[in-house]
Amino acid sequence: MLQERLILNRLSEKQLRFLERVRLQMEKYFGSDVRRIVHAQEVTEHAADLLQYIDADPIVTLTATYLHDIGIPEAERKYGQCSGKLQEQEGPPVARMLLADVGAEEDLIDKVCELVGWHHTPDGVDSAEFRILWDADALVNLSELVAEKKLQAIEAILDKALVTEAGYRRARDIYLPAKPH
Repeated sequence: MLQERLILNRLSEKQLRFLERVRLQMEKYFGSDVRRIVHAQEVTEHAADLLQYIDADPIVTLTATYLHDIGIPEAERKYGQCSGKLQEQEGPPVARMLLADVGAEEDLIDKVCELVGWHHTPDGVDSAEFRILWDADALVNLSELVAEKKLQAIEAILDKALVTEAGYRRARDIYLPAKPH
């Protein structure tokens, strides 16, 4: 399914192979931490959907979504915790290393590291790629926030959590029950 969405975003075979290498690097780095691997994959799937509605660089966006939480293991190793700020601090050096290992160009590495380094800061980077990363991550994380909440509370959470119209529409589709016609 992700492959189909990526093709809809008109990615070349070379770009698809590159993203596959990034995904494999992310999985290798997280090792047995299946929860974080699945999270990164789900965020990337949402980002691929949003790219159909938002004009952004798909390679920068999808590479960043695969690697956005890559600083967690290092933050936990160094500090015994993985707050958002520590993820932003520890993620870029790890992302830089992993991207260099897959032969990414320096410009791409710099752009992705910037996104990884600000992904928990709402006004971190003023770019379409950042807004997609923000909303895609929120679309996955919202499941915990809206659990067992009433309709009005869910609507209020969605209003505050998302920054793109496409992300907001997707969140409504996912988290608000369908209204009868």
